[in-house]
Amino acid sequence: MRSKLSYTLIMLLMFFCPTWAEEYKGIPCGTWIEISAIPHEDYHFVRWNDGNEEAVRQIQVNEDATYFAYFAANCQEYANWPIVALYDWLLMINVRAINEQGYYFDPEDVTWYRVVDEPDDMRGIFPYDDQMIEQNSYYLTLDKSLKGTGSYYAVVDVSDVRGVLCDGLMRTEIVCYSGTSQPSRVALIPNNVIIGQTMQLKGLIPEEETYIYVYSMTGQVVSTFRTTGESVYYLEPFPVAGCYQVKVVSPTVNQTLRYIVNNE
Repeated sequence: MRSKLSYTLIMLLMFFCPTWAEEYKGIPCGTWIEISAIPHEDYHFVRWNDGNEEAVRQIQVNEDATYFAYFAANCQEYANWPIVALYDWLLMINVRAINEQGYYFDPEDVTWYRVVDEPDDMRGIFPYDDQMIEQNSYYLTLDKSLKGTGSYYAVVDVSDVRGVLCDGLMRTEIVCYSGTSQPSRVALIPNNVIIGQTMQLKGLIPEEETYIYVYSMTGQVVSTFRTTGESVYYLEPFPVAGCYQVKVVSPTVNQTLRYIVNNE
């Protein structure tokens, strides 16, 4: 699917400054000039052909040179398509909800990815390093062991649907999977929050000393807490948007939960 990506080329600049000439078309050789890449409505600047990512830049006219700019579509709907999580180990694209928006596609148009570091943006923004794990299916079955832990999304090719931007590629929302499906003694409520919103960790045993560890999805411990004498612990989410795991450990409890932090 990634081979279907393309850019929209809307600017071409050429400069020539032969070594025997003092100036070219009124521009003295050695002069610094400013060039700008200005996108049309619904598009944004990506980069120049030489890799420079500054839309407005200074160049020196001292040799033959050609400059052109790449632009990509602004896609407000790009990363908003819904996923349904079933049974803690099965993800499914909400096809019905997407059809109601006027988009129709087949299982062969779907590719599933696991996030590596930061999610790839397939609107012409490099590099790509997310792991492709499944193709040609509305569903993704997750490994119940810890090796299935991670963040997942699907990319759908709707290039045959008229009026679609983003080169016909749409992405679902990102779903975090903690790799655990055991019955819960403790519960984290709510588990989808915004920065600054308080969560409640319920079901603790007051007579036991409980340790609470918060992990990023890369496995790094970002917060540690200890409590005793409480059945409910009030927990502030880590103040950076993303997916997190909460490991609750006491003499009788060893359980991992998860929560998602949104910017707004």
